[in-house]
Amino acid sequence: MIKFVLILQICSVVQMDCMPKINQTPLFNTHSDCARAGHVSSIKLLDEIGDQLVNRAKLYVRFECKAVSES
Repeated sequence: MIKFVLILQICSVVQMDCMPKINQTPLFNTHSDCARAGHVSSIKLLDEIGDQLVNRAKLYVRFECKAVSES
């Protein structure tokens, strides 16, 4: 059965670079569920980092939902 893993990555416009990718759990049953979780997780992550650092480094979050085979 195909599942989807959410992969987040914090990037900086100022540094023109991204941090290593972060695999999130749990696996999602549909791409749609994963995509929605990606948006929610991105907002939470930026809130945790804080406005000051987000603004100073011009941070943003990239995410992808990668299909994986569940054994």
